[in-house]
Amino acid sequence: MATFRQRRGRWQAIIRRTNLKASRSFDRLTDAKAWARAQEREADLAGALPSRMSGTLASVIDRYERELWPVKRWGKSKAHDLTMLRRDLGARLLADLTQPTLVRYVRDLEVAPATAAGRLLYLREVLRAARDLWGVAVPLDQLEGAIAVCRQQQLAGRSLVRTRRPTQDELDRIIAAADDRPQAQIDLGAVVRVLSVLPLRLGELMGIQWDDIDRERRTVVLRQRKHPDRRVKESSVDVVPLINFRGVDTFDLVAGRPRYMGSPFPYKTTSVTSAFADTVMRLGIQDLHLHDLRAHALSSLLEAEVPIPQVALISGHRNWKVLARVYARIDPASVHDTIRRLS
Repeated sequence: MATFRQRRGRWQAIIRRTNLKASRSFDRLTDAKAWARAQEREADLAGALPSRMSGTLASVIDRYERELWPVKRWGKSKAHDLTMLRRDLGARLLADLTQPTLVRYVRDLEVAPATAAGRLLYLREVLRAARDLWGVAVPLDQLEGAIAVCRQQQLAGRSLVRTRRPTQDELDRIIAAADDRPQAQIDLGAVVRVLSVLPLRLGELMGIQWDDIDRERRTVVLRQRKHPDRRVKESSVDVVPLINFRGVDTFDLVAGRPRYMGSPFPYKTTSVTSAFADTVMRLGIQDLHLHDLRAHALSSLLEAEVPIPQVALISGHRNWKVLARVYARIDPASVHDTIRRLS
């Protein structure tokens, strides 16, 4: 069992076993523990694994996709990163995936730290599967060291939390500009009205069909909501209330759409996003994305003291920590209003 101690602001992991003696220092305790676990795991499997690493990373990724896809289906993001890893590092032998090589690879990517972190974590998942399922010797210790270095140099890590929310004046201007173009193919005004109070993803709103609307209960059925496991996503069915909030009745806005259309919002998400971007650009509104409306709607519900479980029911968040960390953009001024109401 490894021990850990803090010296001069850094964490040192120390392993003293019959078949393994090693130590290394890290800036974070979590990195030290991850490295120690990888070292001990390698030592435990040493007798069952080949003495030398053989094969290329591409062969390991191919087997991972072939054997694990049927039991653990993943989404587009992971599929893309596995494709990029195969393209960039696939020809390399496993033994050549050293810490300096992996750090240099991340540095040359020139992507956001969150993107780099995701790719490294997917690589770790592939190597762990090769080790645990197929008995392949893999350079996990080199990868753990590379992850620690990349985090230290801020090449990999969480993305900055976005705080932008539209003001009511900006929403009014966007809706007025959209309504001023009645011949436009996309009813952007209706989309913005709904999304500014109902925290759905754009694709969820566009995917609503007429039969999904329950007029008696004022709810709508949303299918295949976002989830990292494709099997869960493809089988998911959520019933979401179409709320009336701050003078905006989303049920009327959705159910009251013209019935001659194939669905309430028969638009492509890319077309709606482009129309929104063009509108805010013409109005001179800076740094506002359509997805910011989802965070604004979420934050408005939380500021109105709607319980988190009910907000998560509408937004589709299974992990409330993500809701709080990424989407809750609380206006400090609203805290005064809440305290006054409670008093």
